[in-house]
Amino acid sequence: MSDERNNRDLERSLRAALRPADPGEGFAAGVLARLATDPARAPRPRLSRATASWLAFAAAASVVLGLFVAHQRQVLRTEQGLEARRQLIQALRVTGEKLELASRAVNTSERSTDSSHSGA
Repeated sequence: MSDERNNRDLERSLRAALRPADPGEGFAAGVLARLATDPARAPRPRLSRATASWLAFAAAASVVLGLFVAHQRQVLRTEQGLEARRQLIQALRVTGEKLELASRAVNTSERSTDSSHSGA
């Protein structure tokens, strides 16, 4: 029950605090007068069409350049990955050849040892 009562009290307080209030007749005139005397709050002059066009072009060029650089980095990473893959395959091929040679040497050694033991 206490939660329900707290919720109603909160709602009443919010309604009272957020009730529309008339700012008075001189409010708009006061705001305009302050804007006229305080240049920091005055509206800024708009950019010329040429300046706005150049800014838009510069922003678009920046985006295109950024995309191009990102694409080039991706291409470079792909090329590096393919080169690493090629090197790994070659290393595995060389390792396989060396293991084959070692296996042949062991098998040849075992055969010569077996034939010397069986002939005795």
